Amino acid sequence: MQFLKNSYIQHARHFARDLVDEERIKISSSWFDESTADYWRHARAYECAECLKRHADATWLTVGDGRWGLDSIRIRKRGFAFALPTDISGALLEASKQRGYIAEYSVENAEHLGFKDQQFDYVFCKESFHHFPRPYMALYEMLRVAKRAVFLIEPNDTHAVLPSSSRLLKSMFKLILKRRLGARGVVFNQPSWEESGNFVYAFSRREAEKVAYGVNLPQLAFKGLNDHYVKGCEFEPADQERSAVFRELVSTIQEKDRLCREGLADYNMIMIGFFIFPMDAEDKEIFTRRGWEIIDLPRNPHTQEPK
Repeated sequence: MQFLKNSYIQHARHFARDLVDEERIKISSSWFDESTADYWRHARAYECAECLKRHADATWLTVGDGRWGLDSIRIRKRGFAFALPTDISGALLEASKQRGYIAEYSVENAEHLGFKDQQFDYVFCKESFHHFPRPYMALYEMLRVAKRAVFLIEPNDTHAVLPSSSRLLKSMFKLILKRRLGARGVVFNQPSWEESGNFVYAFSRREAEKVAYGVNLPQLAFKGLNDHYVKGCEFEPADQERSAVFRELVSTIQEKDRLCREGLADYNMIMIGFFIFPMDAEDKEIFTRRGWEIIDLPRNPHTQEPK
């Protein structure tokens, strides 16, 4: 299909401007400063790696990690020895290797990963799934190459399930709140395309459950995450006393969290763990303590797992 060929090419070229555009260079350079408000925003999305720190020898694959391999860098900083970054574009990954940020990388189309079955313990994909032309193909590929689990951090499709009549008024109120507060990445009525050319897919808990049931996974883990962007946060300190931007960022997220706790809104991001093998008791306790919901799934009664 010519559309797919063009899409892959356009995606691969998208990050190249980060090496030549002065404004993009300035912003991308800020991503390595761990004291900024923007770093604080994103650091929360690596909680799954924090929960798994006791498995320091585990291997990780990061997918759609074309911006300098930042996901792999941040996972390694959480105590893991090996995390291989991959992306359809090698431009920033090669620059990252030349600058010593990463030791190696692989240029990969997420729909056709060039790795063996169960080659990596964990696969991590942060805010890239919705960029893929055929994201579910990529998810099945991630599940194929993972031995223990795949983690997705994605915009939450809060309109994936039609509410029942008993919830209609509450849902209408949620919609008003979302429009006022801003639901990052969520599309209400019209399709949305990004500058790189991709249609914006949002993911949902229900979609995750269907994927898991379809391939007979034993366990899922979920946690909602609210995010908010304030222009200029890339250059502001993550210090509420020193930065009005950071105060605004934190207060908005806290208000969104409050509404979610009270059942008046849905999280605008979702963190999902697809477990190929169930967690042991200690891992399960660590995830639960941090607020993750662990779901032990019923197994397909009509199939027999190979021994």
